[in-house]
Amino acid sequence: MANISYYRLKGYWWEMQTDKANHWFAPDSYFEDVIDLYNFDRHFRLIVFNAIERIEIALRTKMIYHLALSYGAAWYLDSSLFPNKKYFSDFKHKIHSELSDSSEEFIIKHYKNHPQETPEAWKALEVVTLGSLSKLYSNLDHQLPEKA
Repeated sequence: MANISYYRLKGYWWEMQTDKANHWFAPDSYFEDVIDLYNFDRHFRLIVFNAIERIEIALRTKMIYHLALSYGAAWYLDSSLFPNKKYFSDFKHKIHSELSDSSEEFIIKHYKNHPQETPEAWKALEVVTLGSLSKLYSNLDHQLPEKA
């Protein structure tokens, strides 16, 4: 277990202690149980992240596809689609920052070939964080049929 630090493992044995101040363990507490709990948590985390990734990709794809078909390639920059103008303004600054910081080859190539043009939704929304994407979605006008 030389590849797992003490500080990572200590959270897993916390509940096995009867006296947390003096670090006394309950009878029948075993280091192997700590490792089993750690491994269970690690495998569970992989399953959850896999599911989140699938949801994230589906959300990106559906937003990009349906909204681009209805409102054009730059729909995510159209303030008329977003009722909260403050959130929209904050999003525009955030996406500009995320695009500027992106090391994705397709974003770098876009700015090389089109230095004055903001990338189309299908490029831009592939590099924004899930947090930014969810804020964008939550600020979309609820009356849009594409949001249903």
